[in-house]
Amino acid sequence: MKKVILVDGNNLLFRSYFATAYTGNTMRNSKGFPTNGLYGLVNMLNKIIREEKPEYMLVAFDKGKTFRHEKYLDYKGGRNETPDDLKKQFSVAKKLVPLMGIKCFEIDNYEADDIIGTYSKMALIDPEFETTIVSSDKDLLQLINEETEVKLLKQKDYIRMNEETFMDTYGIKPIRMIDLKGLMGDASDNIPGVKGIGEKTALKLLQEYDSLENVYDNIDNIKGATKQKLIDGKESAFMSKDIADNDRIVDGKINMGAYQGGKGTGLNNEKETVNCDVIVEDGIIYVLSEKDGYTTLYNINGAMLESKEIRAGSNSSMIVSEKGLYLVRVVAGNQVKAFKVIIK
Repeated sequence: MKKVILVDGNNLLFRSYFATAYTGNTMRNSKGFPTNGLYGLVNMLNKIIREEKPEYMLVAFDKGKTFRHEKYLDYKGGRNETPDDLKKQFSVAKKLVPLMGIKCFEIDNYEADDIIGTYSKMALIDPEFETTIVSSDKDLLQLINEETEVKLLKQKDYIRMNEETFMDTYGIKPIRMIDLKGLMGDASDNIPGVKGIGEKTALKLLQEYDSLENVYDNIDNIKGATKQKLIDGKESAFMSKDIADNDRIVDGKINMGAYQGGKGTGLNNEKETVNCDVIVEDGIIYVLSEKDGYTTLYNINGAMLESKEIRAGSNSSMIVSEKGLYLVRVVAGNQVKAFKVIIK
């Protein structure tokens, strides 16, 4: 098995900054630039590498507002303003991480959690990979599956959560974390949930009915004040569940990278070019590998989906749009898949 480590970069940088800022010990360089968050981040990443010994590693960061803000204007509302000394360190962190040989990623309109969710799903598809997510954010517990665990950071230590330990703790499946948030909400992200439903009641409902949808399908079997709260808060419940969902595929083109022997590499075979990208269209994941001016399409486990290589500019199997995108039709088994590819 090849070990993949997915790191919540925002989470680690915040933790590193506040670990010293609360004591007033904000480290600065000779020019007065704050470095405490960066110092802690580098130490934590090196510790992760020493302890986990990953073959592949990625650090994901948030990038401004996301589609969640479009769906729910008050998403993450009420949070304290990020300190200026911490804000300054984010841009440096995103330059520093690649210098450590670790792939660093941020994508417009998505959060770090969504990037991590996408990569964990990609690793699940390929049986060669096992994934560990590193963060103190419980939102990421929803991504636990048979190939993915979460190293949940605590103040002085961590808890390693897998399917078994999660079930022992909550009595529900990991993916039902989003249903839990739909019912009880999440004050830290200003997700409302159902007014008056707390964690204890929400867990009891999910342990009995499994999902938010099943809770409402069985609403007539629920008695008393809880039933009325659910009826009144139905719209908020489903909106909150959708907002909390990180088990999604990030649409568009994302680059596949890894920590391996101190340098960034792709997840293709080492003999292949490291200049490979991932194409996601309609929830289907493909790898685009470019070599010697040719473009070859692979599915996620490395099997070629095209019987021949395609040269950029050829009319064969491709239609060129006005925006310089190629619509490629790929025959896989008895199905024909069509998706867009950006040719560099």
